[in-house]
Amino acid sequence: MRAVLTFHSIDDLPGPLSYSPAGLERMLDALDEARLPVLDLDELLADPDANGVALTFDDGISTVFKTAMPILAERKLPAHVFVITNWVGGDNRWPGQPDRATPFNLMDWSQLEAIQSGGFRIEAHTASHPDLRKLTDAQIDAEMEEADSAIESRLGRCPRYFAYPYGYYDGRVRAIASKRYRGSFTTKLDYLDPRSAADALPRLDTHYLRSPTFVRALAGGPAHAYIALRRALRRLRGY
Repeated sequence: MRAVLTFHSIDDLPGPLSYSPAGLERMLDALDEARLPVLDLDELLADPDANGVALTFDDGISTVFKTAMPILAERKLPAHVFVITNWVGGDNRWPGQPDRATPFNLMDWSQLEAIQSGGFRIEAHTASHPDLRKLTDAQIDAEMEEADSAIESRLGRCPRYFAYPYGYYDGRVRAIASKRYRGSFTTKLDYLDPRSAADALPRLDTHYLRSPTFVRALAGGPAHAYIALRRALRRLRGY
């Protein structure tokens, strides 16, 4: 069983973007009990027969530095953080963000450098978090280039992976992303399988993975059926 897990913020707030610190500890214990190792994306994606999960954090919220890093560092576990480079050190109130969205502060470059030193990898989520489908080819490429250049300049490493803002993409966006990144991630709720396209990879949103009992059974048929049901409901709601 292979899956990429999506987090945003590690905190005790209500809402779908928050996952509690205690919940993260319980999840990691449950993965260990289920013998599902936490791997980095290179390991997980390179081998279709690999068994395990990768941890990803979208947007670069400051609780990743304050809360997630100490928990993962103690266990010596890797993770990947997708950052919006023009908003580093700011907050998540970029144009196009829904008014109802919970406001979060974002990590600054010194914090990103610290988590990179602690074993996290900093990946690309564009420069400004637009709906890429609404941009020209040149604008799409510029969003990616600006983000990649900022990360490489500040942190000394060009990102290998990319997450589509809002999970929005089309064939044109995919084609441009595929020229830059080893893998590009969507918000499609699904496990990885050998048919997963590198430029449209699914993930499991941890909003649906709050029960340690469920996490321990993540590789089983009932869990796959539950995720398939949730995926269908999300499609009906337009997600």
